[in-house]
Amino acid sequence: MRKLTLLILSCCFFAIAYAQDDAGSVNMLSKRGEFILPEAGNIGLAIDAVPIVNYFGNAANGNAFNTGAFNFVDGTNTIIGKYMLTESSDVRVKFRFGKGRTKDVEYITRDSLPVSDPLIKVEDIEKAYFSNYTIGIGYEMSRGKGRVQGYYGAEVFVQYVGGHNTYEYGNQITADFTSIANNTTNFGTNKNGNRRVLENKGMNTFGFGLRGFIGVEYFFTPKISIGGEFGWGPGIFKDSDFTQTEEYWDGLKVQTEETKVAGGSSWALDTDNSSGGVFLTFYF
Repeated sequence: MRKLTLLILSCCFFAIAYAQDDAGSVNMLSKRGEFILPEAGNIGLAIDAVPIVNYFGNAANGNAFNTGAFNFVDGTNTIIGKYMLTESSDVRVKFRFGKGRTKDVEYITRDSLPVSDPLIKVEDIEKAYFSNYTIGIGYEMSRGKGRVQGYYGAEVFVQYVGGHNTYEYGNQITADFTSIANNTTNFGTNKNGNRRVLENKGMNTFGFGLRGFIGVEYFFTPKISIGGEFGWGPGIFKDSDFTQTEEYWDGLKVQTEETKVAGGSSWALDTDNSSGGVFLTFYF
């Protein structure tokens, strides 16, 4: 945090110095004759500046665990780009297309009679499948003199998040099965009294949001800026109903049962500070 504060203060210092020299200019030229500010037709790409700040800070203090890898700006792995319509206006686009699966394997003592051997283990497996699709579009306008450019605008986004969990158990439920509580791994929500979950499917969330924003950029070199923004607006999210399949022993045999689990909804209206840090934008 101290490094970020020093960086922002440094930018403000240089911004004041340059602003006096560049006041009244439309688009300045560097000593090599390059435009400082983006031009119509340029494309911009925003990245999180925190890893880069930390990289140079750690290099100075000799920290071996050092990385300059780029991060996504808003912390949700969303790509953010711009297309300059004019020198002072652009279209912003946010995009995410994500899919994946996680697999959690846990060892548990095999349930056997007359006495379970703690040295004999079986596997309980949880597989979680997920997808996340986000797309947003907005309009941004900028104004300012010199290297310091303020901007403002609005954007809208839609989002879909999907989930699907499956469970496999090493100890099968039989007449000799002793206890779900003691012989089944607790993955968090897969145990329900004398029942255990085999599958959760159809866990979907749909989201929609509107956001107004205002921010500032400082162009410390041609077409590369450092800045940050704040926003305000509503977001609405709807969780769909999903189907849960459980198994249990009814006294004679194993039974499976499907149950519809009700979803829900939420909404919020609040301010935000986008990525919660400082970002770099490259124009080309």
